[in-house]
Amino acid sequence: MTERVYLHVGCPKSGTTYLQRILRHNQPSLAEQGVLVAGKTHVELVHAGFVVREDSRLENLPERAAGAWDRVVEQVRGFRGHTAVISYELLAGARRKQAALALSALAGLEVHVVVTTRDLGQAVSSAWQERLKFALDVPLEEWEPPPESRGPRAEWGWRTMDPSSVAARWGADLPPERVHIVTAPRRGVVRSELWDRFAEACSLQDVTVDLDIPPANESLGVKAAEVLRKVNEQDLGPIKGAREQSRWLRDTLAHTVLAPLDDEPMGITDAQLAEAEERARAAVAAIGEAGWSVHGDLADVAATRREGRMPGEVPADELLDVAVRTIAGLLLELREAKTTGAGNGRAKVEATPMSLRGSVVLDLAGRKSREMLDSLSERLDVAEKDLQEGRRLQERVGALTDLVNELLLPAAKQDTELLARSLREYRGDSL
Repeated sequence: MTERVYLHVGCPKSGTTYLQRILRHNQPSLAEQGVLVAGKTHVELVHAGFVVREDSRLENLPERAAGAWDRVVEQVRGFRGHTAVISYELLAGARRKQAALALSALAGLEVHVVVTTRDLGQAVSSAWQERLKFALDVPLEEWEPPPESRGPRAEWGWRTMDPSSVAARWGADLPPERVHIVTAPRRGVVRSELWDRFAEACSLQDVTVDLDIPPANESLGVKAAEVLRKVNEQDLGPIKGAREQSRWLRDTLAHTVLAPLDDEPMGITDAQLAEAEERARAAVAAIGEAGWSVHGDLADVAATRREGRMPGEVPADELLDVAVRTIAGLLLELREAKTTGAGNGRAKVEATPMSLRGSVVLDLAGRKSREMLDSLSERLDVAEKDLQEGRRLQERVGALTDLVNELLLPAAKQDTELLARSLREYRGDSL
């Protein structure tokens, strides 16, 4: 039975994707070593986050989504090992009461809260990028991270980026030694250092994991980000709402096409840097005062500004270049989507660049679902035709039965010529 639970609740854009990919990649071997990576799918964790944060978007999801947090808890309680890890960064936005309610479902277990964090200056432009992927059209130069007062739906603001705020809400009822702050190392440090710090926080130093996983390229360069922002200024018709935007703006346009085209760093404004510096100083002070366990160096939280242009400084000709290559990338994506599985069942992707090959898997689950639905619809049409034919046959049998009752049974008393004429008429009418 599970003894300890490490609840990794954020902060977003602090290396969480890297850590989660390691956990998922090693999920089977970790289970053999007594460590559960909870959540059967990432979507289940997303829905669990909605439940914990009492997110109104649950109303537009299948009824099953409302039980996602309970299912994750059941997995933890039913696991025959010593440790469970639940990792979903947008749990960071939960209110204190919501966090307490979620933790109460784990009563009786030794619960630890883990908060990862990073340079708060560079977190600003990362948060703006994430909002772009959900149709934000405000220029970075004019944007401010939403304040904590916006509540749990302010997923890309100080409520989720400030590690002291997240830890205070989630760790309010826990001993300080069970609240862990993990700092993401700055650029230039060995990539695996973040995992080492996280493993220390979760007491996973002695488990064997494979760290050889390809990097996930989800960040946009300054030119690509500005192209996406300008797309958001257009009338995108039905591409509205979180589900449509995540599928088309984030997964297809941003992650699949734009991210490989540009990795030029971007800066932030003086005002944004000043606010981030103040937040970082306050966060470090609060962490020290609370006595939470720190894994890494709190100096990594100090706000800095990367050397780079602001999106508004990029000339139109450079944006045009990225836009044209984006159109080419989308065209190749469309070709791959149209040709995959067509004809003899083999994908025709000879002309597709390696950076784009395989990216259609982002939409694979949806396409497979549509294919299954189409197949079921075809089978339903056939069944309906068979049913109608069966009904017609039943009517013919009924009519023949009536004829037998009326003509054949009293045949001895009927005129045989009349009987033959009636049978011929029945055959003509029914066939």
